[in-house]
Amino acid sequence: MKKKAIALMLSVVMAAGVFTGCGGAGQDLAQEDASKEGADVQTAGEAKDSSQEAPKEEADDGPITLKFATGSSECVTALNTIFTKYHEENPNVTVEVTVLPGGVAGFNSAMASKLAAGDAPDLFQYQWGTQINAYAKGGNLMDLTDTGIRDVVQDIKKPMNVYDGRDYAYPVEFSLWGLMYNTEIANNAGVTGTPETFDEFISAMDKMRDSGVEYPFIVPAKDGSGATGFVFCYLHQIVSGENPEFYYQCCTGKKSWDGEEWRNLFETYDKLLQYANPDSLGLDVDNALTRFARQEGAFMVSGPSTIKKLEEMNPELEGKLKYIPFPLYENEGDYKTIADFDSCISIWSGTKYPEAAIDVYRYLFEPENNMLIAESRNAVSVVKNADTSYVDASLQDQVPLLDAGKYVGYSEREWIPGIKEIMKTIVQEWIGGTDLDTTLENLQKEHQRLLDASPEFLQEFEELRSSTGE
Repeated sequence: MKKKAIALMLSVVMAAGVFTGCGGAGQDLAQEDASKEGADVQTAGEAKDSSQEAPKEEADDGPITLKFATGSSECVTALNTIFTKYHEENPNVTVEVTVLPGGVAGFNSAMASKLAAGDAPDLFQYQWGTQINAYAKGGNLMDLTDTGIRDVVQDIKKPMNVYDGRDYAYPVEFSLWGLMYNTEIANNAGVTGTPETFDEFISAMDKMRDSGVEYPFIVPAKDGSGATGFVFCYLHQIVSGENPEFYYQCCTGKKSWDGEEWRNLFETYDKLLQYANPDSLGLDVDNALTRFARQEGAFMVSGPSTIKKLEEMNPELEGKLKYIPFPLYENEGDYKTIADFDSCISIWSGTKYPEAAIDVYRYLFEPENNMLIAESRNAVSVVKNADTSYVDASLQDQVPLLDAGKYVGYSEREWIPGIKEIMKTIVQEWIGGTDLDTTLENLQKEHQRLLDASPEFLQEFEELRSSTGE
């Protein structure tokens, strides 16, 4: 059932540089801040009507130059390759690529200035999330509903690209999240398959411990992101995976941060910490990766791109590492991967060349072109039936799950600003010895404090849900 229609201007605290695929291990381990910083953006003055018609084409047959902006520098080579090929097929159209640096916050700030000045790029690639809604509400995005792209891409389970029933962006690639898994250590311990249930996971670590691997699960909890890596895996797969309404219910009082979901999460985490390095609160990401590269542990929460870094650190690991979703399920039939969209592309509603921009947009979602962009970010193409042979061997087991729709998205695209940093600190304190009741009580108290301090958040959250149809 749709909620009451209201409009959205939602700011969310999100970590810049996460899920970039090439962002480095420290950024990978910070994945739970996937709800990246989304500054509310409108042009100067009142918001424009988002249903406005695109301006008429300024030039039909003459030379056309389109500007394409991205916040992802690692995509530039792929984009230039695509646009060079497009120019060869369409000699009157040139697409110039510009990088707006500074992470998500920097990109949004630069875009706000460009939109206010009426000098925005014709097409732009940015974070998939609440920012789409903010741009659309401001009348800054072209309506893409009738372009046919929705039929081309994989199922969009959380329609962040929808505003008042219309599509204003489409996702570019899937990023994944879960565990790095050393299969050589597993094989040496007599673990021949990939654990898919929690019992299989515990059994695998018991066998590894018996074979001489004292701490098979490496946790770099000195950094709050490393401390909460498991927390967000559990939230993605078990809590939000089974109840997508969970966080909204926490905000409205139907659920609580000291309820059974959070209690079960911490009790499960406690069982896993029995297999983790006891110095976790003193271990940072870089030293954790060094231990993993030395094969001192078999499991570590991270994004799959970190596998490439580990293979560079220790070439003998090549072909021995896999990415797997956290095996938290009770039954093998419930096994799903964690995947969600990373970036998206929109067209500026003020472009002088709407027809050319739409044609370029469709070109970007042709399978071979979308694959190039995804590959540049160590991610997976979102186009249905796309060639996935380029996907790294460590990720190949995940492709069938994506194709079958057996994946859950990230649970935290629209959490109240400030709660992520509080969670990191409270989880670290719990690892350090704070009892569970106090931990849960503190989580509930701090979340409510933030809600009380920002009474507009819930209204804005409901506006987002209403406009996207969630």
